[in-house]
Amino acid sequence: MSPVPPLGRADLVGILAALGGRDPDAVPEEVGSLELTWAVTELEQRYSVVLDLSDEALARIRTVDDAVDVLGAAIAAALSAEAGR
Repeated sequence: MSPVPPLGRADLVGILAALGGRDPDAVPEEVGSLELTWAVTELEQRYSVVLDLSDEALARIRTVDDAVDVLGAAIAAALSAEAGR
């Protein structure tokens, strides 16, 4: 199995832009709860994983960069768990 590239800022901005058909330049830096829910669902489908996000992890997500860090780590953990099965 080939390694999956890490989640990048441009990837996440593209996902958030798809919500509402926005231009990527129109995506605000602050991530709202609806946008976060959308992103998690899209990423779970894209990577074929279930992201296990604690309340503490979710509370750390305020900006796009926060989301890239937290969601990227959750994706890596989920993929690692899948590989270990």
